Amino acid sequence: MISSTVVHAQDNVEDSIEEDAGFDGAYDVRNIDREPESITFVPVGDRNFPDFSPKGMIIGNLIVLPKLTVTETYNDNIFASSETGGSDAVSDTYTTLAPAISIRTIKDRHFFGLQASAEIFRYLEEDSEDRENFLVSGGGHFEIKHDLLLPYNVTYQIGHQDRSDNIARVFTAEPLEIEEFSTEAGLAYKPNRLGFQGIGRFIAKRFQDGVSINDPNFQVVRSDADFNTAEVELQTSYDFHANHSVFLRGTVGKTEYEESIFDDNAQAYTGVFRDSANGRVLAGLITNYKGILLSEIGVGYATVDYDSNQIDDVENIAVDADIDWNITKLTTLGLAATRSIIQDNEIVQGIVQTRATLSVDHELQRSLLLNGYITYLNRDFESITREDDLYRIGLGILYRPSPYFNVGAEYIHTTQDSTSPGNEFDQNAFLVRATAQY
Repeated sequence: MISSTVVHAQDNVEDSIEEDAGFDGAYDVRNIDREPESITFVPVGDRNFPDFSPKGMIIGNLIVLPKLTVTETYNDNIFASSETGGSDAVSDTYTTLAPAISIRTIKDRHFFGLQASAEIFRYLEEDSEDRENFLVSGGGHFEIKHDLLLPYNVTYQIGHQDRSDNIARVFTAEPLEIEEFSTEAGLAYKPNRLGFQGIGRFIAKRFQDGVSINDPNFQVVRSDADFNTAEVELQTSYDFHANHSVFLRGTVGKTEYEESIFDDNAQAYTGVFRDSANGRVLAGLITNYKGILLSEIGVGYATVDYDSNQIDDVENIAVDADIDWNITKLTTLGLAATRSIIQDNEIVQGIVQTRATLSVDHELQRSLLLNGYITYLNRDFESITREDDLYRIGLGILYRPSPYFNVGAEYIHTTQDSTSPGNEFDQNAFLVRATAQY
């Protein structure tokens, strides 16, 4: 999975209530595990029982898995409007059509996978919110020998920023489009208990400009966030026990922007560039205890060193943790936590963002799953007296009557509090989803 030392807030869609078209990418270049696990030894939400898993179409050495999801959503505040901002919340119902297809090799030393997906949004009343997202990703690995792999991945996608993730609260008349191209390749070598990985990565993002939702004569420039990042990630790991290992991972990179910072109030470029040298180091533990506790926990340090003396450098503790605890064979408790440095167009300095999600998945029956989660997100603005706290609660149910069809429903509540007036909002969403797959 593509991972950068610096995250950009304009592309922060992890908390979005929008439909996931089905795939995050074709291949995770960090993953070199090839031994399958017993179904009951993985988290409830990740289990693929044969009776409910898609069959796919076999074509030679390839398996083709098509999928189509239709979601109907009611959102009582589609623009994430703040009551203190003097604007009334706008509610609407919209339909999301999400086709997707996965093609991958079945048995081959040189694995390859290709993913393609789309999201098509159509609103009942606010048709200015209509949009289309697309993703194409291809990747895999070349197996030089059993303990030496050359992984690679290439991804191209067009997405849109979710309204609730607009940190600056300067909204465009239409959703902000984000185009991203990323590619990575490397080497994974594990001849014994000691393993080494090296990954080179390039990321290019481009942001669409627009006009204010309140004033069509007011230009909102987001292309000043267009950037290219090149970085190298190195990792060494040691298996001190079966299914238990420690790792040390370091990433260094350089981010360069196409334009200087644009001042919305002055409607002019400032001449100040946010080019920076980025670094991150994590030390941690990866463990799988008898299929009961599965975790990857890394703690370390991150820094962003800006070329311009007009922007203060940012450094802070870095955290990347993912824990799944199978409390019983039918219930999984999950905890995911990250701490990273992000950036935004309107906020010149870096922002330290902390996110934690506590989730529970329960298998009421093999065909009926219940899930819930609570997310807390804190943004600490380093150079100004502003701090945001976002809380999100979700409850869902999934019914799988056959391997070809499933239905589900979900309720999501979001609240954001802020020390800066006009940055608070409340949002409720109700989703009904049907998926056909083969």
